[in-house]
Amino acid sequence: MQIPNSFRTAAAVSVAVIALAPAGWGVGPSLEERLREHVQYLGSDTQEGRFPGTPGGERTVAYLAARLKEAGVRPLGGGGSYFQWVPLVEVKPEGGSRLVLRGPEEEMVLSPGEDYLLTAGGPETWVAAPTPLIFVGYGIIAPEYDYNDYQGLDVRGKIAVVLEGEPVSADRGFFAGDEPTVYSAFETKRRTALSRGAAGIMVLTGIPGGGELRWKGLRREYAWPGITLAYGVPEDLAIYLSPAMSRVLLRAGSHTPERVASMARRGTLHAFPMGVTLEFHGRFRLRHFRAANVVGSIPGTDPRLGSENVVVSAHWDHLGRGPAMGGDAIYNGVVDNAIGTAGVLEIARSLAAAPARRPVIVLLSTGEEEGLLGSGFFLYHSPVPLSSLVANVNVDGLAFMDTFRDVIAVGGERSSLGATLQLVASRRGLRVAPAPPGMATAESFARSDQEVFAQQGVPSILINEGLRWDHASPEAALRRELVWLATVYHTPKDDLEQPLDFKAAAEHCRLIEALVREIADAGDAPHWRSGSRWEYRQLVNRARGR
Repeated sequence: MQIPNSFRTAAAVSVAVIALAPAGWGVGPSLEERLREHVQYLGSDTQEGRFPGTPGGERTVAYLAARLKEAGVRPLGGGGSYFQWVPLVEVKPEGGSRLVLRGPEEEMVLSPGEDYLLTAGGPETWVAAPTPLIFVGYGIIAPEYDYNDYQGLDVRGKIAVVLEGEPVSADRGFFAGDEPTVYSAFETKRRTALSRGAAGIMVLTGIPGGGELRWKGLRREYAWPGITLAYGVPEDLAIYLSPAMSRVLLRAGSHTPERVASMARRGTLHAFPMGVTLEFHGRFRLRHFRAANVVGSIPGTDPRLGSENVVVSAHWDHLGRGPAMGGDAIYNGVVDNAIGTAGVLEIARSLAAAPARRPVIVLLSTGEEEGLLGSGFFLYHSPVPLSSLVANVNVDGLAFMDTFRDVIAVGGERSSLGATLQLVASRRGLRVAPAPPGMATAESFARSDQEVFAQQGVPSILINEGLRWDHASPEAALRRELVWLATVYHTPKDDLEQPLDFKAAAEHCRLIEALVREIADAGDAPHWRSGSRWEYRQLVNRARGR
């Protein structure tokens, strides 16, 4: 979500927009109207939503390609088309799967959806023989914090049992204090366990206590069939355990949940064998299909910068059909991310009409909701050398509640892109504000496609709206944001029935376009801040000329 600057009088708005609008924009309400038209089309599917591999997804990519062609954006997909086809596999659990825990005194057969959630499926997840469980704290290896839950531990062939989250500290120099870092992410824990030779990972929820609301959200999140690339990191067994079953499991072993919670609070967590084994025999239906990234390019005007590409991206996909809420089972994803996709279409139209010095690549990716799949495929199969990608500006939502006077630069502190945004925002009378409490930028950065670009060494940024709105106090703005996230985000309510402020969306769109243009026109390419964990990858790409 994001929100634009507005001015106190209608006359001031007109003068400001004319003065600040690049040559490629129309003036006045036309941008709002175009955004509304795109969103109406992308968010109106009443049968399937925009789930990859469905007729609704196919109609979406056809629409996006047609709009890029109309704008004069050149195709950059396969065979002279706008489509980069991404091979995917859908894994749908079927009845008959069996997960068994055996302790010293009893055997427990767990119920899927009630006691545990599979985060991935397929034959690789089978655990045919009784396999011991071993508790490994948070399951984190973080050398920069001198922290290693696996120190001196052999988990090869075992199931690593870990707590959610990470060590909490008031010291922002240690795991960013009370803000979550990438180490708290499930995928980080999964890959860490896999790299240590574990046969799988089990995440305990609700320890030290509660967790029912979190569990409800997880059940909703994993209510859809899993989709993965047709290749990638092996999908060994990876599950969440419910809060109730997490407590049962700990009591069945050598430590109580109360003791584990106490160790977590005191910072004295340590590994221990649980005295419990696990078997899992899964039944799944696999569907192999392909979905498209829609990719285009806008040549730059300066031949000296022709080998430096700026990428502006948004994901077009959403969740499709899912659990019904109030009789509605279609997850239209209007804010997430029909409106952001609409914004990128209009940014591309403006840049194509008045190109910048550097070339700009337009990426409308698939499979973001399923694990940033389309953007990852784009980078591993880039149509241009990876070393030529100098920046990514990702668009995941636009302002839709109210016009705004400040913005949040998600990831801006990690590279020179933060300073560039400061410059662009100040020209528009906007302030770049820190993230409010409870909206950690580290976690936000890892949840959308900008994270994949960063992992490949490309400086990247996401711009969210701030809380200085024109018609609400910061406190009221924060409440509205949090209520929307709790009640509308990733539900069927994110549809065209909700109020949408297209004036806000248009101004946000103009801000992002101005940022992309500033990056593409600047004499120097963006760079990571010294010491960033992605700086090395950027230097390696340049050295190899990949």
